[in-house]
Amino acid sequence: MAARKKGEIKTFEEGMALLSQVVDQLESGGLSLEASFEAYERGMILGHQLEDMLNKGEKRMRQLTEKNGEVAEEPLEEVEL
Repeated sequence: MAARKKGEIKTFEEGMALLSQVVDQLESGGLSLEASFEAYERGMILGHQLEDMLNKGEKRMRQLTEKNGEVAEEPLEEVEL
């Protein structure tokens, strides 16, 4: 099993849970200014890690189609949220 870097999230769900905790801490208003900066920075890092996980997942998702009797991979159509 590969060693995890400090702050690296293992799963998307884990990252979302951590990000939710950070948001709750910031919204509570109970943090000092310095602690708020640190929490904000952690939230930004988590957000980038989660975005990277989604981008990697999107690249893995391919739609198999048949063209001229052969199976070919095509990217999934982009969907606006």
